Amino acid sequence: MVNQNEKNMRIEHLAIWVKDLEKMKNFYQQYFDGKPNDLYHNPTKNFRSYFLSFESGCRLELMQKPEIPIT
Repeated sequence: MVNQNEKNMRIEHLAIWVKDLEKMKNFYQQYFDGKPNDLYHNPTKNFRSYFLSFESGCRLELMQKPEIPIT
């Protein structure tokens, strides 16, 4: 028997590190119709990010920080 709450589980948001923040934001806008928020920038931590919202309600956070190695 499936619990009613289990049937309604969904991913609220995912976060990924990216090398080129603007390029990836544009990719998800163009191919997945993601709606970005304004750029978040924390100069103290040298961190930038965008949240993109999708019609399904899911959000994707794209994060960039030069100190994070790209492998």
